[in-house]
Amino acid sequence: MPLVFGVCMKYLREKHVAQDSTMEVFERLIQHEPASEIKNFKAFLYVVSKNHCLMKQRGERMMSIEISESDMESALQMHLIDSEPDEKQDQLLQKCMKTLKDFQKECVTMFYLKKKSYLEISHDLKMNLNAVKSHIQNGKRNLKICIEAGK
Repeated sequence: MPLVFGVCMKYLREKHVAQDSTMEVFERLIQHEPASEIKNFKAFLYVVSKNHCLMKQRGERMMSIEISESDMESALQMHLIDSEPDEKQDQLLQKCMKTLKDFQKECVTMFYLKKKSYLEISHDLKMNLNAVKSHIQNGKRNLKICIEAGK
């Protein structure tokens, strides 16, 4: 076990991830029977551990990009569609809602104004869940752009 953990640390460089991977390697050894006879168990164990870590790295590879606070949407900042609008904001919101595509307008209305869930909207409009999420996200983005241009 210490040898497998050492290999995992070498490739993964994070203690908790290496510990999890060590356990996954041993679970894999128990569950899968090797295709051929193992003549050198240490070498076999090393190769299995190394391949497991490389596959884990490949599957979890992410680009590291620095993001500043101004790039992120603040949880404290509310969009016009999320807040209670005054008369001027309400008129602007109604004007911008008319500019949305039909499915975006329908999904945004059902989600924000009628307080329906993604699943309910999906069922009502007979479209898949990912399409509903996409229409809401795109509709909200288009509303934000329209509202900012109208201010």
